Amino acid sequence: MNPEIPNERRRIAAELSAAGIPAAEAEARLLLEAAAERRWFDLETDPAARLRPEARERLAAWCARRCRREPLQYILGYAFFRDLTLETTPDVLIPRPETELLVDWACDRLPRAGTMLDLGTGSGAIALSVAAERSDAHVTALDLSEAALSVARRNALRCGAAERVEFLRSDLFAALGPGRRFDVICANLPYVTEEEFPSLDPEVRDHEPRLALVAPDAGLALIRRAARELPRRLTENGAAIFELSPPQASGIARLLEELGFRSAVLRDLAGRDRFVTAEAERR
Repeated sequence: MNPEIPNERRRIAAELSAAGIPAAEAEARLLLEAAAERRWFDLETDPAARLRPEARERLAAWCARRCRREPLQYILGYAFFRDLTLETTPDVLIPRPETELLVDWACDRLPRAGTMLDLGTGSGAIALSVAAERSDAHVTALDLSEAALSVARRNALRCGAAERVEFLRSDLFAALGPGRRFDVICANLPYVTEEEFPSLDPEVRDHEPRLALVAPDAGLALIRRAARELPRRLTENGAAIFELSPPQASGIARLLEELGFRSAVLRDLAGRDRFVTAEAERR
């Protein structure tokens, strides 16, 4: 076995670890794969594997950026979400693993040939995952940021879903006609408070779009606005799901019940209250 590649991985991992990167070993491997444009298995098992000079330059630049706590997904230009590989730029939030649970819920809740709205689509992760896994669904995706929508549209092309997802620039529901209703509404809206923002990890605070993170009114301004419009936007048996911060869950559940919905709080992969659902069946 050629020792160059494993030695390079250990060197990079040590640099990343010294910069405070928790998953330094795994990230070192990903950076090496991307710089060499070869799978790790091939690099590790090929006795002739070497890094070309241009690959070494690329790797050195990427390592320097990561040591400054720029997110790995922005450096590489993509992120994995469910079965999709999505373009990821500083114009959009990096898709989180817990949001995959939201997609599970949406796909299970959608009726045959149902309509789904992704409110605050960002990279398009939710909308495109539902479109990929429920080819019968009619999917609409909204975002206030035109830059984010540009990324989402490119991801739709990348995933072969450009003809099956409608993207619109919109402040919440504003761009929709007054009569448009949906069987399922997914909302991953900004919910970080102004007070919390300075304490976020530097990857998030210094690099991800603030517009997609922070909301006024204890982080709940947009979620409350969206919740209050649900009676006019859900079909008769429709349902909605909000992703939010665990301390916010019980308050939003109460608001939804006051609006006449049946509500439930769902937990994320770490067992934290992360989602609140609203069922349109009246009590």
